[in-house]
Amino acid sequence: MIETNTLFSIKEASVWATEHLGKTVTPSNISYLIQYGRIKKIGDNGTTQVSRQELMGYYNSYNGNREFAWKDQLGEDLNWALSFDKYKEAETTKHVHRLHPYKGKFIPQLVEYFLDSHTDNFKKQVYFKKGDIILDPFSGSGTTMVQSCELGMHAIGIDVSAFNALIGNCKVARYDFVDVQAEINRITKVLKEFLANSRTLEFEKKLLQVLYDFNNRYFPVPDYKYNLQRGEINEDKYGTEKEKEFLPIFNNLVKEYNIKLKQDKTDTFLDKWYSQNIRDEIQFVLLKSKRLKILLQKKSLALF
Repeated sequence: MIETNTLFSIKEASVWATEHLGKTVTPSNISYLIQYGRIKKIGDNGTTQVSRQELMGYYNSYNGNREFAWKDQLGEDLNWALSFDKYKEAETTKHVHRLHPYKGKFIPQLVEYFLDSHTDNFKKQVYFKKGDIILDPFSGSGTTMVQSCELGMHAIGIDVSAFNALIGNCKVARYDFVDVQAEINRITKVLKEFLANSRTLEFEKKLLQVLYDFNNRYFPVPDYKYNLQRGEINEDKYGTEKEKEFLPIFNNLVKEYNIKLKQDKTDTFLDKWYSQNIRDEIQFVLLKSKRLKILLQKKSLALF
């Protein structure tokens, strides 16, 4: 009989959790719990262990009970598969779904569920097949169009936003990859030459190193997150204190590398949110990428 204070290696923990939850829990999933302070890391130097008691407490307090709590509210006919809770963020942003941030989008797995040829206890009939035409009258960032194309279907998207139309078209257009890659390589080369003549890269490298040292000292992972989860640190108070401590360091670097933070005007989104060095880089790339723009506009599959 296993005692509640048994210690597991990460691999052993994944096996136990898989049996406990009735679904696959990988060693990476266990490492995630450690990394983000959900459970405590015991040991070091390649001998990381976790407590069975803490694992059980975590799963019983959140993950395991979550499905049952929703079924209590909504009934046993709740299709928990549509929660997609088993997917990692990297899987829900596959392909081109991270091309640009868009707050109103749903994950591609939801579209796949309804469009693909599988059936289950809830989806008892297949409604779409290869060659069909899928119409999305509120296409947003184009998720439905992308997944339709992936499943061998044609897609038409409509959206009131010209920017959304641009995102969607970029995702589903046909490209000459050789030409596009060659143009990307050319732009990358000239951008590197442009940056080499400024001190921006030096500033960013120095800032990242200073931040790394500062965070390792005052926000060590996973210890900091572990203590935070248990209320042993007042995040607002502690964060404010460390922000004030780091600000003079940052200001000295800005002064040393002559970085312009405030803009001369705030008329547009770019003026408000992008520092001058980033504005300069954007403007430079736009001037150098006219051919790339033409390539990306060719043979769009989306109709707006």
